[in-house]
Amino acid sequence: MFETIQWRCYARVKDRRAAERVVGRLAARLDRPLRLDTYERYWKYPELAELRLVSPLESVSPDAALLAVLQSAWRIATPWALGAPGSDDEFDGIAAVNTGSRFTVPGVEWMEFHVTDR
Repeated sequence: MFETIQWRCYARVKDRRAAERVVGRLAARLDRPLRLDTYERYWKYPELAELRLVSPLESVSPDAALLAVLQSAWRIATPWALGAPGSDDEFDGIAAVNTGSRFTVPGVEWMEFHVTDR
């Protein structure tokens, strides 16, 4: 069963409080709850913060999980680059400002989702 969507996000925020506001705006765009799992400054670009987020999925089949995740992801950004499906029914996608993606929430520069049935 595909229980959660793991999100990783790089956002241009000043501190954790600003990051929590970005997470709140992302959650408002999604059709499911979103929880901030970790927050830390990105070592490579200190003006960015790396946010790890989790949201419930609760899909049984891979095709239903993929459809649900893509419907959620497209509420956050367009377009997404999808990775090839993995051997364990896992899949992922990336959206990035520097490759032409547009985010609906200001401050988000790069985002990835990862889903697996493990």
